[in-house]
Amino acid sequence: MPAQVSAAGTGAVHGRPSASAPLADEDAYLRVPAGRLTALAGPALAIAVVVIGAVYLAWRAGGLSGTGVAGHLFYAAEVASYLTIVWTAVMTARIRPGLVRRAPAPVGTLDVFVTVCGEPADIVEATLRAAMAIDYPHRTYVLNDGRIARRDNWREIDELAARLGLTCFTRTDGPKGKAANLNHAFARTDAQAIMTLDADHIAVPDLAERVLGYLRVPAVGFVCTEQRFDVGRHDVLNNAEPMLYRAIQPAKDRDGAASSCGNGTLYRRAALESVGGFSEWNIVEDLHTSYELHAGGWRSVYHPEPVSVGIAPATAAEYARQRSRWAMDGLRLLLFDNPLRKSGLTGWQRAHYLHTGIGYLVACAQMMFLLGPPLSAVGGIQLGAGVSLTSYMLHALPYLAGSTLIVAHHAGLRGAHRTIASTLFNAPLYALAFVRVVLSGRPEAGTTAKTALPRMSILLLPQALFAAALIATIVVIGLDPEPADLSALVWAGALLAMIAGPLSAISRRPSLAERVQLPIRATIATAVLGLAATALLTG
Repeated sequence: MPAQVSAAGTGAVHGRPSASAPLADEDAYLRVPAGRLTALAGPALAIAVVVIGAVYLAWRAGGLSGTGVAGHLFYAAEVASYLTIVWTAVMTARIRPGLVRRAPAPVGTLDVFVTVCGEPADIVEATLRAAMAIDYPHRTYVLNDGRIARRDNWREIDELAARLGLTCFTRTDGPKGKAANLNHAFARTDAQAIMTLDADHIAVPDLAERVLGYLRVPAVGFVCTEQRFDVGRHDVLNNAEPMLYRAIQPAKDRDGAASSCGNGTLYRRAALESVGGFSEWNIVEDLHTSYELHAGGWRSVYHPEPVSVGIAPATAAEYARQRSRWAMDGLRLLLFDNPLRKSGLTGWQRAHYLHTGIGYLVACAQMMFLLGPPLSAVGGIQLGAGVSLTSYMLHALPYLAGSTLIVAHHAGLRGAHRTIASTLFNAPLYALAFVRVVLSGRPEAGTTAKTALPRMSILLLPQALFAAALIATIVVIGLDPEPADLSALVWAGALLAMIAGPLSAISRRPSLAERVQLPIRATIATAVLGLAATALLTG
């Protein structure tokens, strides 16, 4: 084992960060070439979208007279979305271009915790062998929660650990959940740093070289990393989340507010001890543990590279279950442990945590956009009074294009499409999560399934109904096409193409889900263009 770090090296006095400790700034960055245009692109886009969006909303406000409740609700959803875009643009515009995180040389003792809860033994074995192969002196522990969770294969995991010569902690009592599983092992180990790995994530050999050296900075309590999954070329479900890992997390890192995404997080033992270990307050441990560490005065670092590659949800049903759970965590923090009342946080840390929680609430409003075409074309409800198609397009398109470009600036064009599609798809999930949090307070703990789940889920019913309503809109317009209906037609087609992608992921084979994407989009585009041409020719 490596030599123990001195007391000064741990950066803790009585388990708290030293007030005089240097912060993890320029000494933990690598400078890379960045032109002036690159540096100005983010702030320029942010300013442009703020101005264009304000002009659009001011124009829209003039057409609300006589639109009734539906029109005003729709406008409220637009205002909420605009404010969220502004908030996101302001934070991401503060990212420092030309600086990339790089850790100093690793130091200190390291334990690797591999959490297991019913995953197949062959998947776990691959994970354990990769963890054992990390080329830095460390100890690998198996945290087997299969017995307490009543999973059939918990004995297989015990036998696997014994065969590999690893210590295995198999709980027989205590609270359920990943956080309790981690705390059980935390109390029985003693390394200065702890790396958490999910049971299906293959660690890279140089994991310690990439992240352990950040703990040389005494104020750093934990290090978050980018999540990498084995996804297909199209990544229909947006598991890669480029906007999160290329923009949101770097923006948080600027303010020492990066939050753990569970897997691949490195913790300083002294930091965890100062807050009583991994938080068992929420469904999973990552968000609220980060929150408590930040409130305790510890800084975080975001390392913009993965330290492992894992298995992502393959079907829409698995994905919906995962995202619902994440939303419940964020909403529960917002409602019952609000950042505005949390002592110890900096102003920017409060802003970032509020952005996370409020973001789920605002995303619920996306359902109004899905309802827009059916309400106007099928229900005959006015969402804007006295507005011509030309006038609408002149005001709306620049705003929509600018908002898309902000996402594309960080996530790329394909990533922007996936990000917007997943936001629309997730809107009903977030609304349901909000209701469940309000009614139940604290839901049961859970983990993302690594074994097959039913290919359909009740959680997908709202998305299926929205898709059916959009199809009905296209059909109704097609039966009696008029030029006045073109905006609703194009709108319905674009929204349908967005949510149809994730909704079509019913096979556990990503290649099959990818093969149907082009036919789906081609069919929708052909129908919309054909109907639009008919309306123009007959109008």
